Amino acid sequence: MNKFHLRLLAGAAFLLALPWFLSRRPRVARRAILPGRPADVFPLLNDLRHWPRWTEWSRRDEMHFSYDGAPAGVGAVQQWSSRQMDGVLRIVQSVTDERIAYELDMADGKYHLEGALALEPVGASTRVTWICKWRGNVNPYARYIDLVFMWWIGRD
Repeated sequence: MNKFHLRLLAGAAFLLALPWFLSRRPRVARRAILPGRPADVFPLLNDLRHWPRWTEWSRRDEMHFSYDGAPAGVGAVQQWSSRQMDGVLRIVQSVTDERIAYELDMADGKYHLEGALALEPVGASTRVTWICKWRGNVNPYARYIDLVFMWWIGRD
């Protein structure tokens, strides 16, 4: 065997072994510092009618929104549809000026994500920490899809 074949064999072995070490509970986390106090930022997060103004996904594709339940906070529901997919976003926890937790179901429940937005005062600004997680694939080789999904969600 020449060096090329050994490298090819080593690469194949790596690709076959890697998924067994990937998390079955993938997650993405990002932080940003926004101008304004948590009391200024919180209403933009707690009311789902404001989300199309600041989320990247609504800029990327033409989306149609409808709303049910409470206007803001726990029980608020946003339904959306686009050419690519449809989904339902629900606020399941709301702590004034501190935290919002949500659940997102896409493609008629095929994909279920849980997320949270935490607010922390930093001087005259607010640090917003976003965490999104979902149940990974049981098949270890299908976890490569989770890696792509983590990259895709994380860049937004």
